[in-house]
Amino acid sequence: MNTGVVSMRYAKALLSYAKEQGAESAIYGNMLQLLHTLQSVKELPVMLASPSLTATQRLSLLCSAVDSSPVYENFMRLVIKEEREALLIFIAHSYITLYRKEKNIVAVTLTTAVTADDALKEKVASMVGHGAEVEMLNVVDPSIIGGFICETDSRRLDASVKRQLRDINEQLIKQNRKLV
Repeated sequence: MNTGVVSMRYAKALLSYAKEQGAESAIYGNMLQLLHTLQSVKELPVMLASPSLTATQRLSLLCSAVDSSPVYENFMRLVIKEEREALLIFIAHSYITLYRKEKNIVAVTLTTAVTADDALKEKVASMVGHGAEVEMLNVVDPSIIGGFICETDSRRLDASVKRQLRDINEQLIKQNRKLV
């Protein structure tokens, strides 16, 4: 079974169904919550795979993991009926990708040593947005010392002090090797 193909088909079907119901934004929120829950609660995928749980119990578990809507619940019934629970993380990723592409949303992770101020967030958003809506997550990582790291789906800009110090260190080592 090709996991990517199957999960993309389910995600496309969900997006189409959500559009018909006028709930694509709500389902986007549900898929973000589901993805976060599946990644943070490591026991959840194991529980979903357990043969001791009934379909009703699995549905209840999946609906309690997010602020579910009727569209979400109907889709989860289908996933459980077709025994595709193991693909949920891939389906969620695929739906999020499809939704962002359709709505022209760019997801950005901005890593800073301290919480980023609004001016920096706006500057980064204008730099990577190119007219698209920017969904920004600010991650605080004091180990980068200063500067920032900006990551989008396909690009990474590392303007951190930590990287700059590492580059200087590598240059010094390279120069000293030539002297010896």
